[in-house]
Amino acid sequence: MSRDIEKIALWVVKIGLWMIPFLPLYVSSSMLFPFITGKNFAFRIIVEIIFCVWVGLAVLRPEYRPRLTAIFKAVTIFIGIIFLADLFGPNPLRSFFSNYERMEGFMMLVHLYAYFVMLATLFTRRDWMVIFHTTIIASILVSYVALLQKFGYRISLQWGFRVDSTIGNPTYLAAYLVFHVWLLLMLMYHYAKRWWRVGLYGTILLIELAIIYFTATRGAILALLAVFIPLCGAVIYFWPRIFPRHPYMRRWACGVLAVIIFIPILFWSVRHTQFVQSNPVLQRLTSFSLKEKTFQSRFFIWGMSSRGAFERPILGWGQENYYLVFQKYFNPGLYANEPWFDRSHNIIFDWLIHAGFLGLAAYVAILIATTMGIIRGVRKSSLSLWTGLMLLGMLVTYFFQDLFVFDNLNTYLLFFMFVAYVHASTRSDGGSLVPVSRLDARDVTRGAPSYRRAYGASSIAFVFFLVGLYPLHIAPIKEAQELIGALQIQQVQGSADQVIAAFKRALSYHTFGDAEVREQISNVARSAINDPRFSPDDKKKILDFSLEELRAQTMVAAPDVKHFLFLGALLNTALGIGPQYSIEAEQVLKRAVQLSPTKQLIYFELAQLYLNQGKLDQSIEALRSAVQQDTSYQEAAVNLLMVGFLAKRADVVAEAKTYLHINVMDEATQARLGATYERAGDYVSALEVFEHLIIDASKNPRYHLNIAALSAGLGDTARAKKEAGIAVELDSSVKPQVDEFLKQLESR
Repeated sequence: MSRDIEKIALWVVKIGLWMIPFLPLYVSSSMLFPFITGKNFAFRIIVEIIFCVWVGLAVLRPEYRPRLTAIFKAVTIFIGIIFLADLFGPNPLRSFFSNYERMEGFMMLVHLYAYFVMLATLFTRRDWMVIFHTTIIASILVSYVALLQKFGYRISLQWGFRVDSTIGNPTYLAAYLVFHVWLLLMLMYHYAKRWWRVGLYGTILLIELAIIYFTATRGAILALLAVFIPLCGAVIYFWPRIFPRHPYMRRWACGVLAVIIFIPILFWSVRHTQFVQSNPVLQRLTSFSLKEKTFQSRFFIWGMSSRGAFERPILGWGQENYYLVFQKYFNPGLYANEPWFDRSHNIIFDWLIHAGFLGLAAYVAILIATTMGIIRGVRKSSLSLWTGLMLLGMLVTYFFQDLFVFDNLNTYLLFFMFVAYVHASTRSDGGSLVPVSRLDARDVTRGAPSYRRAYGASSIAFVFFLVGLYPLHIAPIKEAQELIGALQIQQVQGSADQVIAAFKRALSYHTFGDAEVREQISNVARSAINDPRFSPDDKKKILDFSLEELRAQTMVAAPDVKHFLFLGALLNTALGIGPQYSIEAEQVLKRAVQLSPTKQLIYFELAQLYLNQGKLDQSIEALRSAVQQDTSYQEAAVNLLMVGFLAKRADVVAEAKTYLHINVMDEATQARLGATYERAGDYVSALEVFEHLIIDASKNPRYHLNIAALSAGLGDTARAKKEAGIAVELDSSVKPQVDEFLKQLESR
């Protein structure tokens, strides 16, 4: 009976491991960040359950325990260093538990480590083939959803023409599929004698390459091209060893290499043609420029990261604490990008920030040990030369694309899976454990193991699992679900008491998700203040509740400047309810300036506060501080100009004009500038701005109406009528407005 239980335990662990590759398909709409939270919670729970079973197996027999290869040592040391970095970082709670948006931190890594250990110790050659095929099946289903998006049956709300499938992000989808490109090439060679399997794998490969193309992810596609070219060269060089029975096909391989080189050169050479520019995917893939906003933001972020790395060089800041580097060393040149970054978007800088030079060295050690393991496996013939080359291609591609992005669960699962596979291939037994069916025969030669100790070890592990199940998994899941419920109540116009009660239910679980709940509370409060369906008393209730929670969030260790800005903005908005909030708002925003002295958004909010209080000179000084962070920031200059007009300060208006450059402004900023001049009575300057706008956005009838009104104000009746007529031609719905305008014009 004990042997039967051992066999059952083995099957339980293996089936659990075979289930994990299907997690990328799971989208949990009942929780915030549905593409992230559900996958991660499911992964953690599955891993913990099967790990409890594995503990008993490891106690039972030495065959189930890890072999101390260089790869296993490197991964273990890496996890240990990350643990110390997270423990001694400025915000250990965040480092260990992360947040709903990322679901990473040490909690993810330690579960990935357990996943790696089980893969590395239990799988036979046949088991590896099973998990390879399960992840291929999962990737087919992921690709199918992406195809539905491409052909319009399922819409990607966030990414437009770029498909994201069940992964939720085109870049992550491409990175996920890149692993399968190499795996499919491995399997095509492994089953080369079965033509139908080669054809099947080849078809899947072409489909997944097409999906990678539809993601329009430049990093992944560049990585594939950059690795395919030298890899094809290596295959051609080693052709007699890889394909000894087909020497004549070497010429075809040379042709394939030529095509791989020729195609990107062709598209690059015709990148300015109508064919390429009319295709959004091709247009994006061929639009490389170091001056492009995406590239500029990467350079800024990497510069900030290098400064942060040298401030804490040994163990870094701990995982998930990049926000501290971001706010302290914020580069004002990032004004045109998204306001908050929580990653360096570069694998080198990410690990430097997460765990210092020790952590980066440990991570690089994993890559080196895996590379050496592949080479050793090829030399021992436990890996074929073709498989070794494909694994090396996979490793280099993974690293290359991570120079511009960062990992998530979908790619981590595949990375640790293949590292475990290489580890198994470098073991003295060649990665071939005794199958479950031969357990009885093995006992004859090695003696009966102690099942009692195995039961005891598994029982203790399950006790720990049950103790941690609620606080680590169930409670944060419940909080995420309650948060979604609270937002839904607010959207369906629930009462103030209902909204507050729903958010209180979410916060009652007291998990790492509290910060996200409080951020959502502040968003709801800001909208409620201007919502006519709420009475003044209801607005005050929601406001006071939100302020209380945001104040609590700013009191945590290593606070995030974002929460001070949210609190200051909410207090600023609340001035319409009562002036008592003004003192606290100023204190909070000044504290935000201390935390992030180069962040322009904070100065904007501070200037708005002073403007609401009628302190125009102080508002001007705040805006001057914003402009001086980066004088090319046109929105900041327009804000300074506007307040200069309000304060009737000719010197400030003249100063602001020196920073204004209409040719580099986006359309929205130009429209604000024109409206500012118009309100100030400077019709000549306003007319110049709107004339520039109709060149860049001539299809917008509103700009022609602006020119008509300004021309009328300047006494140019003929042009006023002409521009009004153009507006009607562009949009007939403005005709009643134009008719009234012309009537007033005639009556003058």
